[in-house]
Amino acid sequence: MAWRAAKSILALFEQLQRAAPRAVPPGTDPKSWGTVGNDLHDETSDHSPHDFPGWGDNIVTAGDFPNVPGLGLDARKVLDDIRRARDPRAKYGISNDEIFSNHDVNQDGKHYPAWTWRPYLPHDPDRDQHREHGHLSVVGDQRADGTQAWPTLGGLRAFDEEEEMGASFGPIQLEATQTSLTIPPVQAGLADPRKVWLNVGADSGNDAYALRIWGSKGEGNWFPVDTGGSRDGIHTLKSGVVLSIELTKGLRVLSVTRMPIEAGRPPFAGSISACFERA
Repeated sequence: MAWRAAKSILALFEQLQRAAPRAVPPGTDPKSWGTVGNDLHDETSDHSPHDFPGWGDNIVTAGDFPNVPGLGLDARKVLDDIRRARDPRAKYGISNDEIFSNHDVNQDGKHYPAWTWRPYLPHDPDRDQHREHGHLSVVGDQRADGTQAWPTLGGLRAFDEEEEMGASFGPIQLEATQTSLTIPPVQAGLADPRKVWLNVGADSGNDAYALRIWGSKGEGNWFPVDTGGSRDGIHTLKSGVVLSIELTKGLRVLSVTRMPIEAGRPPFAGSISACFERA
């Protein structure tokens, strides 16, 4: 059976190449955008195809992409955005002699909490330290096939302390097949006390359209995202009119589903545009 790469890895490559066109081959070596590994990667590597019960067989769950800041693609910045956003698809990332993981790690007598940079194989100086490229491994389940925008260059960015208050991020185009967005935590605490509003709009011609918007704090529980006038998270909108919703504190994931505007009619199939505005 032929191998394939996790869809989230391919989505990341497409997103980065769209946002940094000078880094697209031949601007960079095509081999620097890698999924399946060469003979230097053993069978334990995420660059090697593995079988995942309940998900699929012969799937590669790792991707490498070039570190070329001069061409608009800073691999360390991309991975740090993903780390700080704690995207649930990410397993670990490697850049510039360091690695982070989505779980706690004890290494060399020290404890490193999940999503914290730590030295990458410091006792193996001959090992590739990922200075010229970044590495991202994704989890070994269906989440790794999620093609929603990654929270970095070309998509939803993680919060930057240097950014001015009141800045917006996006827009994100939600195609008919895309239903979820992973976002930085809303009002996560003293480090980021800002409120966030979701703004949604679409050009649906003369038609109105309906969206079902639910949210999760990343703990597996979903709830309607309402403005007080909606029903069970279902919002009716008109073409060219922006829906603005203040998001709940701690929100991590949004589910945006197209709904029929009335019984017997199909849902709006066009692209929906969403952006996020911070207080």
